[in-house]
Amino acid sequence: MQRHEMWPDLLLKEIEDHGAKLFVYGDSDCLTFAADCVLAMTNEDFMDGYRDYTTIEGAYKRLKRAGFDDIGAALASKFEEIPPSMAQRGDIGVLPGEGFLVAVVFVGPHAVGKDEPFGVKPVSRSLVTRAFRVP
Repeated sequence: MQRHEMWPDLLLKEIEDHGAKLFVYGDSDCLTFAADCVLAMTNEDFMDGYRDYTTIEGAYKRLKRAGFDDIGAALASKFEEIPPSMAQRGDIGVLPGEGFLVAVVFVGPHAVGKDEPFGVKPVSRSLVTRAFRVP
């Protein structure tokens, strides 16, 4: 996996595109948002074959079938884990949600994550508990 030469522009376009999409599990949720950002930057989809869920319960069942307890464990199997303070633009991370973990993408001084019912919202870097380098 390697970032395209034009990855900063591709990342911004993907974030803008998700800003106009409704929140839909398996298509435009927090993890598919992060995966789509990585796909835009690298042309590799780390969720290929794993987007077949339509509810939060289905998402957790899909994670369990793949052998993971949560999003953080799934990301750690694909990416090098780094301290959140070392995350750069385009890296991904997780933070606690309401009883579950939420995936976000770093964009500089903050991160952004998928928001319901649509759009993306900024998130303080200080809330991110785990981060992963996107090569």
